[in-house]
Amino acid sequence: MSLPALKDLFARHRERATGLWRLGQEPHRTVFMEAGDIVFAASTHPLDRLTHLLVERGKITQAQLDYAMANLNPAMSIGKNLIEMGFITQRDLLDVARAQVERVVWASIAATDQDSIFEAKDLDATTVRLPFDTAAMLLAGVLNLRDRERMLEELGPLNQVVVLEGRRHQELTLPPDLVKLPGLLDGSRTLMELSRESGVEPFRLGAFILFLREMGWARLHELPPLDRRALELALEPNEATITPPLPDPVPTPPSLFAEIHASQRPTTNLEHLSEALDQLGPEDELDEPTPAAPEPFEAEPALPIQHEAEGSTERPAPSPAHPPEQPKASRRPLLLLGILVLAAAAWAGFSWLRRPRTTAPTPPKVAEPARPNPLAPALKLATPPNPVPASEAATPTPIPEPVKKPEPEPAKPAPLPPAPSKPESVTVSSKADRLQAIAQGDWKRSVAQGSAQRQALQGKWTLRLEIACQGSTIQHAADLLKDQDPDVFIVPMTMRDGRTCYQVFIGSFGSEAAAKAAANKLPPPFLAEGNRPKPFRVAQIPDRQ
Repeated sequence: MSLPALKDLFARHRERATGLWRLGQEPHRTVFMEAGDIVFAASTHPLDRLTHLLVERGKITQAQLDYAMANLNPAMSIGKNLIEMGFITQRDLLDVARAQVERVVWASIAATDQDSIFEAKDLDATTVRLPFDTAAMLLAGVLNLRDRERMLEELGPLNQVVVLEGRRHQELTLPPDLVKLPGLLDGSRTLMELSRESGVEPFRLGAFILFLREMGWARLHELPPLDRRALELALEPNEATITPPLPDPVPTPPSLFAEIHASQRPTTNLEHLSEALDQLGPEDELDEPTPAAPEPFEAEPALPIQHEAEGSTERPAPSPAHPPEQPKASRRPLLLLGILVLAAAAWAGFSWLRRPRTTAPTPPKVAEPARPNPLAPALKLATPPNPVPASEAATPTPIPEPVKKPEPEPAKPAPLPPAPSKPESVTVSSKADRLQAIAQGDWKRSVAQGSAQRQALQGKWTLRLEIACQGSTIQHAADLLKDQDPDVFIVPMTMRDGRTCYQVFIGSFGSEAAAKAAANKLPPPFLAEGNRPKPFRVAQIPDRQ
């Protein structure tokens, strides 16, 4: 594919140019354009001639053509001679002429390394003008391209997004597999996402997008545009949220401990602390006090009033309206006793945890001097020491015998290191095994076999057939070569967009000239226009594009 020539042909169509567009020197192909539309084409290539197409399409036989060429009327064209001789009809001639123009245009699009020349001038009145849909013809020519490498290089990375411009694409009749693509070209999907959602092979999708771009019907962006809905939501003003007012916090009575901590000078008066502890109820001892309902008060029975004997001059003292309150019992001793019990329990638990678990006798430890403990008197009152049984007290503690350490064995002389062995050779699978792995689609084994073959062929030359990103493409190439007992292996290659594709290689050769000579013996599909089998030195096989 000659990209400058393809771009130039599309540019003449966009500019609505009139003239002759020529590709190559000799042989050459000429396209007749009028107001940007293709109306006719001519070629000096043997395969593009009208007589070859008539035989190829079965309109006439080779014997009839030879007879007509030997008996031509020089005053008429070949087509009119064949019509006069009764070999073809005028309809057959028109159909083959249209096919000839399409073949010339498609061959011009797929031509490699050729420069194009455009001669702007008005077409002669004698020029044949055939009705064509130029856009449909150019689309078919681009979709028939086979040079994947140059196509991907021209298209760019597959993380681009496509945005349509105008509605000209609606006038085009698309193949069935591309019908739903225009509806997805809204600028929110990359080329890879379009291929996955539409089910179209990436190379065919790329050819269609290249056609849209060169026609001026679409443009590509490196980064996807902003989501319109997200942008609208971001630009919309925030609506005022109407929420009910929060309820006022319910005041809770401060606890006794909160009042003590709030005071800047904690008291040291034991009597004051004792009175405060006496007033502490069960509800105040909780971490989060909750107001409790007051308990019903039971009225005490009234004391009987004793009257004095008659004749006494003393009046009885009036009884007070409220009986004197009885002093409440102090809770300070109980609280202190509980604290001491908890401390003793914690100390006993800590001592139990520190007790060794092994049954082996341990040597007696030297007792450390006792430290003064301010709570010792209270601990003695709260927790009496555990009495030691008389049997244990009477039995003397046995003195442990010293454990004899095992004598170290005499060091044995280290064995001599083994003699250095030859480096292991790379296990190379046979040609049949590699071909079988590719035919079965076992790509993990095929890549491992290709890596081993690559190491074994250092210093040799090999021939790269193609770069394939689909497993079916590799299997098709191997199927074309199965009758030749091919030495095929694959090597992975990282593309520019991060994908992993595979290079398909065949054979091992002693020189570059031998590899090129072997390329000429490949089956015809590998030698068609657009395919370029390329020799490589094995040590210089690239791993990245």
